Amino acid sequence: MMMALVAAVLLGGCATSAERAAHKAEQVKKVAAALNERQYKIAIARMYPMKGPSKTVSYGYSVEVKNDSLFSYLPYFGRAYNVPYGGGKGLNFSAPIESYQEGMGKNGKRHIEIKLTNEEDTYLYTLEVFDNGSSSVSVMSRQREQISYSGDMEFDR
Repeated sequence: MMMALVAAVLLGGCATSAERAAHKAEQVKKVAAALNERQYKIAIARMYPMKGPSKTVSYGYSVEVKNDSLFSYLPYFGRAYNVPYGGGKGLNFSAPIESYQEGMGKNGKRHIEIKLTNEEDTYLYTLEVFDNGSSSVSVMSRQREQISYSGDMEFDR
């Protein structure tokens, strides 16, 4: 009786391990396909201002790439050097991508640099995307201090 119980537990553990491996492989494929097609969205969970502590952000903030455009909906905390009266758009805008460079890093990580300009500023978005969809985003601009974010790729269900 005890042997049957141990066998059942071990077989159940193997099935869960196999399911996890299959899920991970599927996630890796989704991430690679989205990056290759330049159709992806990174849902932001945390922000890291240059000064002060990191902050958890509410649901809904994201960076999205669709073909040749970037859609930025990000909160900003930090020093602004020269911005329009009232603060301007901040990091909430969409703009055509001027330059998109991608390279492979260690551990299946992709390094992406996106340069763009809108009517207020020039930006460099640096994305680090791991094969499981975990991501970090750094935003540099001429008129504001650099700020970083972390989050995960979002896929249509």
